[in-house]
Amino acid sequence: MSSFTYPRTFWIMCMGAMSFFLSFNIILPELPTALRNLGGAEYVGWIIPAFSVSALIARPISGWITDNMGRRWTMIGGCLFCIVAGCFYPLATTVMGFLFIRILHGFSTGFTPTGFISYTADIVDESHRGRAMGWQGFYNNVGTSLGYAFGAVIALHLGMDNLYYTSILLALIACILFLYLPETMPKSNRRAFRFDLANLFYWPAWKPSMIMFLVCISLGSILTVMPDFTVGLGFNNKGLFLSLYIASSLVFRLVSGKISDRLGRPWSTAIGTGTQVLSMGLLLFIATQQGLYSDKIDPNQFLVWYVTSAILYGIGQGFNAPSLFAWASDTADIQHRGRALAMLFIFLELGIIFGGLAANFFLDNTTWNYAGIFAVSGIAFLLAFGYSILCILNNKKPQ
Repeated sequence: MSSFTYPRTFWIMCMGAMSFFLSFNIILPELPTALRNLGGAEYVGWIIPAFSVSALIARPISGWITDNMGRRWTMIGGCLFCIVAGCFYPLATTVMGFLFIRILHGFSTGFTPTGFISYTADIVDESHRGRAMGWQGFYNNVGTSLGYAFGAVIALHLGMDNLYYTSILLALIACILFLYLPETMPKSNRRAFRFDLANLFYWPAWKPSMIMFLVCISLGSILTVMPDFTVGLGFNNKGLFLSLYIASSLVFRLVSGKISDRLGRPWSTAIGTGTQVLSMGLLLFIATQQGLYSDKIDPNQFLVWYVTSAILYGIGQGFNAPSLFAWASDTADIQHRGRALAMLFIFLELGIIFGGLAANFFLDNTTWNYAGIFAVSGIAFLLAFGYSILCILNNKKPQ
């Protein structure tokens, strides 16, 4: 579907989402170094889980707010957490203080994505929802990719403090764009806050949520170890793998949305998880080579395998993410859509936390057991691939 068929507010929302993702990802490749400089080398494996734990706590709350107070509240609220956390990073002088800021920062992704993905589902017809989620993910990934690519450059030439200030500015831009959007939740559907644990979860969305958990295990591990793995291979840019996989993901998100809409969500996740099984296989092959542990490693030795793995991983992300978000949206009406997506995000965070902690399990002092980390991720992808195939064979329609 061509771009002119989408409403103007959709593109404004996408630009805001891009700025939001750029805001918190631009600092990510440099955080391991920042934590080590504070004397926290043994806590590097907690950088991602600390962020994800608070996001996990926020997810069910954000779903309730999205459904009962409005989409904009959650979008803007998450941006404010980014701004506040960005102000505190330069002030961190202890390991525990740094990790506390990571926890605070994590609330941002616990709120904002629930709001803008619900917003997308509200303004785009279900028959084109997979493609809309593809476009949405395209802008998210542009922000993420630019963050990985330029964060190290800014830190090198302008210093870490200015990198944090850049993150604040980007979050502020996102907040302004979200403020411009009209609310899509009808006033008649809004309710005053009343805590009810049962209403915080939406179990009809458990199928895409389970697949999301499995595919995000690797994400928690990759974000944790890939900067060190990349440097260990002799490459200077810590964000190289992340930038490559995001770039390839951008290309395939739009294609995957069409496949998802025409053939069904499980077809798209089967393709996505299948390619990521191959990606982990290549990384496992690299990690088991003796040359990786040499003091004078030649980066060209593994260049083809490394780049191919990143591209395959990105293809998988490009197929999985739009389909899973569309799948969860399909299970709910407008009144419950926020909670359905929050349910998906809860399992996303659980997968990232599990992956990050699994990576930390394979940390021996300051040395990673990369083979073990990639093997765990590969098994998770294989399970997700198997369940997707099962859905296809049973001709299950994700409704």
